[in-house]
Amino acid sequence: MLITPLGRFRLTAWIQAVVYLLILFVAYPLKSAGVPQAVTIFGNIYGATFLLFVMVLIYARSALNWSLSRPIIIFFVSFIPFGLIVMDLLWMRKWEGRSISKSA
Repeated sequence: MLITPLGRFRLTAWIQAVVYLLILFVAYPLKSAGVPQAVTIFGNIYGATFLLFVMVLIYARSALNWSLSRPIIIFFVSFIPFGLIVMDLLWMRKWEGRSISKSA
C-alpha cells in the first residue's frame, strides 16, 4: 500500500477518517460526561493528522497529475463523517484499477 503515491494517500485518508470519527464519537461524549481534556487531546491529534492529510493530498495531486477539482472535492469530503471511508471504498479503488464489485 505504501509503494504508490495513491497507496500513501489512501492510508493517510483512513488514518484521518478514524481520528475524525474518534473525536466525534469518543471525545465529545466524554466532554459531555465531564472529561473536557479528551477534546484537547483528540483535537491535537486531529490537527496533526489533518495537516499530514493535506500535505499528502498535495503530494498525491502532483505525483498523480490530478486535475484541481479532485483534491478540492476530497478536501471537502474529509469534513463529512465517514466521508473519506466511503470515498475510498467507492472512488479511490477505481482510480487504482480495483473496485468493490471486482473484489467480491
